[in-house]
Amino acid sequence: MRCTLQARVRLFIAIVVLLLYCVQANNVQLCSEQESVDITNGTKNSDGTVEYHGVQYSSAQYFQDGNIRRGCICLVRQCIHVCEAHNITRVEMTELYANVSDASGKNSHKINLAADNRFHLILEAPHCDGFWLVLEQDYVNVTSKGDLNLNDHILNYSQFCMLPKREEGDFHPAYCEAEASDLPHQIYAFGFLISLPFLVATFVVYAILPELQNVAGKSLMCYVASLAVSYLLLALGRIDVYDYQSVACRATAYTLYFTLMASFFWLNVMSFDIYWTVGGTRGRTTERKKFLYYSLYAWGAPLLLLASNLLFDHTELISYHFRPNVGEEGCFLKEEKRTQFLYLYLPMVILISANIFFFAVTAKRIYQSNQTEADTINDTSGQHSRREHDRNRFGVYLRLFFMMGVTWSLEIISWLVNEPKTASPPWVVYLLDVCNCLAGIIIFFLFVWNQRVKNLLLQRFGRGERTARDDYTVYTCAETNDDVDTAKGTIKMVAVN
Repeated sequence: MRCTLQARVRLFIAIVVLLLYCVQANNVQLCSEQESVDITNGTKNSDGTVEYHGVQYSSAQYFQDGNIRRGCICLVRQCIHVCEAHNITRVEMTELYANVSDASGKNSHKINLAADNRFHLILEAPHCDGFWLVLEQDYVNVTSKGDLNLNDHILNYSQFCMLPKREEGDFHPAYCEAEASDLPHQIYAFGFLISLPFLVATFVVYAILPELQNVAGKSLMCYVASLAVSYLLLALGRIDVYDYQSVACRATAYTLYFTLMASFFWLNVMSFDIYWTVGGTRGRTTERKKFLYYSLYAWGAPLLLLASNLLFDHTELISYHFRPNVGEEGCFLKEEKRTQFLYLYLPMVILISANIFFFAVTAKRIYQSNQTEADTINDTSGQHSRREHDRNRFGVYLRLFFMMGVTWSLEIISWLVNEPKTASPPWVVYLLDVCNCLAGIIIFFLFVWNQRVKNLLLQRFGRGERTARDDYTVYTCAETNDDVDTAKGTIKMVAVN
């Protein structure tokens, strides 16, 4: 009997808690006061719905605000904000025309939004953290869902508003342009400018040391040069030194596109070169001719892409929506996902995928070479030295690709999941951008800050001649060794043989 009483008390408490929860849930503010109407005097039906002025609200579309019952009209109809309507009443607002498309988004007709029951006019501008930009009437294309279609860029009803009828009889929309903070731009510019001296130093060191000017060294010089110019132009663009849509801005945009794409193609050349070298195909062509082929590819392909951009921007060959529109919205490509994918991220994806293939095959070949070397006793010192050199160079290039390729790959992913023109991208985007900004420092420490280059510099400027002369033989037959002990081990092997 006692257990039954306790069970009933628990059931009663549970029912009371459930009722309180339901009451509390009904008091939750489902929408803002701006997007709601007073439906206190509406008719409440037995099923919980409320009907007011021909509009029916379900229980999930209204809430209780004290003694006032408010219906979320924007959950029932398509809301349209009206700017500069402080002195206009709803009765006086009888005309508000716009081009409204059908459900397919293609066919549009001029419709009076004030007289159409599908739409509800809010005589107040939505909240805007930036500034309002007024468009011409021809750009007004409202979708059947109440969104503004601006050159295939969709803005929902909280991002734009319609202006009342002007004296000349036109109706104009205005959309909220988010005002981005200058701090991230300043940080990016600072990061680019920090990396720039390290890139220049890397280029200068390889330019003054003939021992480093083989195919791999010259490819690195071209890669560093294109990346340095890109970083300089990116820094200038971040600190807004150009006027909007000026000739200098457009020229910088086209130059930046060429140098940035050239840096990716030269990184692809470096990946292919180590793949080609480890594959045992050296000696089939001269070093000079091979570098000529590399140059034609790594400079020619970006030049063709740049020429296509110029052709599309200044002719009517393709639709306006598919053009790169370089320099229209900033000193680079148009900030639209389709445009950036076609002209920037698609080539990046192809080149990065090719680099991954080259490094995967090279790693497999090196692994097989190690297995063969372990099983073979009569391995000559020359072959061992060459294989050791290939492993070292592969390790350096792999770290370079991991630093550049992986960060750009993650940036592609972040570009896919984020909308353009957002005022505050997530912190992951900032982190990836900072990693790319500081790439010049990492490149310098990978290819310059090692014992071999230090000794070559000392030899070049008359210091440490004895050290350089002792190690000259092994240094001239190896590329980008990270540790001088490897080279000395090779000398010992030569002496034994």
